[in-house]
Amino acid sequence: MASIWINAERKIVDVDDSWDILASKNQADELLSDSIKGKYITSFIKGDQIRMFLDAMITRVNITEKPYVLHYRCDGPHKAQFMRMMVSKENDDRFLIEHDLIKSEKIDPEILFKEDATSPQKRCAVCGKVNFKDGWFDALTNRKIFGTTHELKTQSTICPDCEDKIPH
Repeated sequence: MASIWINAERKIVDVDDSWDILASKNQADELLSDSIKGKYITSFIKGDQIRMFLDAMITRVNITEKPYVLHYRCDGPHKAQFMRMMVSKENDDRFLIEHDLIKSEKIDPEILFKEDATSPQKRCAVCGKVNFKDGWFDALTNRKIFGTTHELKTQSTICPDCEDKIPH
């Protein structure tokens, strides 16, 4: 589990040791605690729709004072990672966001999705499916649809199936 704390303004105020261990393991020094504390969490999220989704989750938790749990995918080029995120309110100015790895599965052959805000292909930030050739496909279960492509530029979005998960 890796945890991050934000304040009501959505600024990162703290992270746990697991966060830094995970950032180091993924060679993401730009995400180490010293680099992210004091910055808006939304500055690390790609795509307006995804930023609004996270903001809606935090707002819902703030109003209801009940945790919100979201299951999502966080894939690398060679593995699909099934994750759980829980947002909870600790007090009026402090929210905890926890990320847990539930399981991972190998994607073979590898495919790297690179963020590109101008790409016609869209990739869902929740389920990981890609809008490709007029359909939404999962690189884990439908890898063949992408052919011999080893890198695909996509822009982050939320697919129609996952829009229902957006808090109202």
